[in-house]
Amino acid sequence: MSGHKHLLLMSQDKSENNILHLAGKLAPLYQLNRIPGAALKMQRELQWFKEVEKIVPPTIKEDKNSQGKTPAMVFVEEHQDLVKEGEKWMKDAATSCSIVTVLIATVVFAAAITVPGGNADDGGIPNFYYFSAFTIFAIADAISLFSSVAAIFMFMSILTDATQKLIFYLPCPKD
Repeated sequence: MSGHKHLLLMSQDKSENNILHLAGKLAPLYQLNRIPGAALKMQRELQWFKEVEKIVPPTIKEDKNSQGKTPAMVFVEEHQDLVKEGEKWMKDAATSCSIVTVLIATVVFAAAITVPGGNADDGGIPNFYYFSAFTIFAIADAISLFSSVAAIFMFMSILTDATQKLIFYLPCPKD
């Protein structure tokens, strides 16, 4: 495409849309339906727009079509519904995952405070303290507890952060 690439990048359709305007339009449903989850669809759409943006000359990025819209404006307008779906999908996934992580943290915490084999009579040292399997168990339990608590905080931050929006990642249209 070496010689034709420049021609393709500089051409416009009847509505004065350049290649970046066209990349900013929402993909057809048959293509979008191959990707599970609205947030992942939005990610793919944004990746496609950014890749096309890399190959076009800088002047094309600010070109306006016959409706007076830049490519970034077209992208934001076309993907508004997908952004809303993505937000809902992210919150639903975070809710489901947070329930699972709380259950895991509960079980791991119970395993940490209920020492296997019980305690010896002298000083509260566990009966299996000198066995390597007990050490492996204690380390694995501690790692599990810290990991599940970190996951709980991560999922709760997704759920409680009302200002977090996928729109933050969209290209910023210039007026």
